[in-house]
Amino acid sequence: MRSTRLRIIALGALAMAAALLPAAVPGRASAGEAPARAAAVPVPVFRAAWQQGARIRTGYAGMIMARRTSELGFERGGLVVQVMADLGDHVHKGDVLARLDTSVLRADLAAAAASLRERQAQTRIAAATLKRQKALLAKGHISAQRLEEVDARLAVARAAENAARAQLQTLQARLALAQITAPYDGVIAERYIDEGAIAAPGKPVLSLVEDGVLEVRVGLPASKLAVMKPGKVYDFTAGAARFQARLRGLGGTISKATQTVEAVFDVLPSKAALVPGQTARLVLDVPLAQRGFWAPLTALREDRRGLWSLYALQAVPEDKGLYSLSPRLVELLYAGAERVYVRGPVKDGALLLASGALSVSPGMQVVPAASRTSGQP
Repeated sequence: MRSTRLRIIALGALAMAAALLPAAVPGRASAGEAPARAAAVPVPVFRAAWQQGARIRTGYAGMIMARRTSELGFERGGLVVQVMADLGDHVHKGDVLARLDTSVLRADLAAAAASLRERQAQTRIAAATLKRQKALLAKGHISAQRLEEVDARLAVARAAENAARAQLQTLQARLALAQITAPYDGVIAERYIDEGAIAAPGKPVLSLVEDGVLEVRVGLPASKLAVMKPGKVYDFTAGAARFQARLRGLGGTISKATQTVEAVFDVLPSKAALVPGQTARLVLDVPLAQRGFWAPLTALREDRRGLWSLYALQAVPEDKGLYSLSPRLVELLYAGAERVYVRGPVKDGALLLASGALSVSPGMQVVPAASRTSGQP
């Protein structure tokens, strides 16, 4: 009885196994197909968009400068008694910025004024004497020689008066030069001397930079001079700021040190906070008349003998949506910071690997993860 029951249980187990076997076989076949698709790696891609030419954006470094910068000093030396301007001060044309001690000069000026008044009095006396002598000569009371002598004394008095006046004007000019005035509106860029110092003739006391009128000087290669038009407005960048400037003129010689020609641009009014001494960059769009297409810089792969290649995605006929990688040699026409302009045996609209060229190999099976047109920046 017991053996019969065990036989029945064993037969039931075999029947259950037989019932499950047909379902397990198809499942094993599906598992065999999954690894083939799982081996395909998702990769970023882009589509080649051929075009007849391109405009290449290039930049040339330059320097923002004030149009006028002056080192201000005294023509004659002396004791500095007052400096009214300091670093960073905004001043206007005609403002007095510094003064010398003028006590001795003012004393000389007073003496010169007194001397001029004396000479003027002598001239008046000599003129009155001449007038009387002419009346006496008309009546025959004096000789003509006497009149000539009086006339000569008047000429001497007038000459002495003119000399005294010139001396006074000289001292007045020296008094005016004993102070520094701003020749134009600007900002004090440097202060070299304080009160109590002895200023030497011509030694700088203050440095003045013209305020609000800026220019940019850029060194350009001679090959770019033909496309530069004086009077035309060009785009510039200074850090994150953007501004425009009008080309004023081009230098007539090539620098021996840099082999460039200096171009001077007048900065147009803008909201950009520009400072003299700041580096700026001229942005130029140069036409490239060659057929090609744009590709991400990350898509390039260095090939044999210094050549470059891109990976093209070729559809696998046996599996829709599956691709294999195939290298395509390309010619590099232009290389930018993020994109390259190339040409080669690639069809318009073909799928190409956008990045990761160093981590893949020819024939590797992939599936596209993303797609974009190469012509987009």
